[in-house]
Amino acid sequence: MATPVKVKALVTRVVKHTPSVVSYQFAPQGRVPKFHPGQFLHLALDAYSPDRPWPESRVFSIASATSERARELSVTISVKGAYTQRIFNALQEGSECWLKLPYGEFLFPDDSPLVLIAGGVGITPFLSLLKNRLEMKSGQPIHLFYGVRSAEYYLFDELLKRCEAEMSNFCMTVYCEDGSLPGNKGILDITAIHSTAPQKAIFFLSGPPAMIRAFRKRLRDLGIDGERIRVDDWE
Repeated sequence: MATPVKVKALVTRVVKHTPSVVSYQFAPQGRVPKFHPGQFLHLALDAYSPDRPWPESRVFSIASATSERARELSVTISVKGAYTQRIFNALQEGSECWLKLPYGEFLFPDDSPLVLIAGGVGITPFLSLLKNRLEMKSGQPIHLFYGVRSAEYYLFDELLKRCEAEMSNFCMTVYCEDGSLPGNKGILDITAIHSTAPQKAIFFLSGPPAMIRAFRKRLRDLGIDGERIRVDDWE
C-alpha cells in the first residue's frame, strides 16, 4: 500500500445533486500516490503546515479513477453533521483545501464475481472501481444493486449507463423507495440479492450503518462466509 501523503488541492468543480448531497472535484497541487479503487481520503478545510498537527478533517471515498490522480480527485458528500455542513458552506470553485490519502482496505479482487450493494451515497466507493473496469474493458462479472429514496437521489447516471453499454458482464438492479424510478419499488432486498448471486461471488456492502449491520447478518445467516462479505462501514 502507498504511504499516505498530504497535498493541497483546489476545487475545480462543484455539483449539488440535492440540497444535502454534493460532489467536489479537486486539482491536486502536489504528488498524489497511487491508490486502489475503494480507498478513501481525509479532507481538511483549515490550512496544514508540517510544523503543526493535521487539522480536523473527515473521510470520504475517492470517486476518481486511479489513472486520473495527477490531475483530478473527486468525492461526494452527504451533509449530516457540523463539519460536513461547514464543507458544504465553505467549498466553492477556486477554494483551497487539504487532502491526505490513500487509506482503506475496501479493495476489489479482479478474479471473482462482485456483488456491489449500495444504499444512497454508499454508491461512492464503487465509482473508482467502475471507472477502472471501464478503462480496462473488463469482462469481470459485476452486479450492482443500488437503492435510493427517490429519483433525485439517483446519482452518476451517465457513468452507470456507460457501464451497462460497454462492460460485457456488468448489470445493475435499482431499488427506489417511492417508485419514482424504473426498477423495483421499495428498499434493497438482501435475500433476493443473495438468490441471484453467482457462486463464489464476493459481496460488498456500502451504505448507512443500520443497513450494513442487517445485511451482513442476513448474509451470514444465509451461509455466506465472512471472508466473502466486505464492508465500507460509515461508523
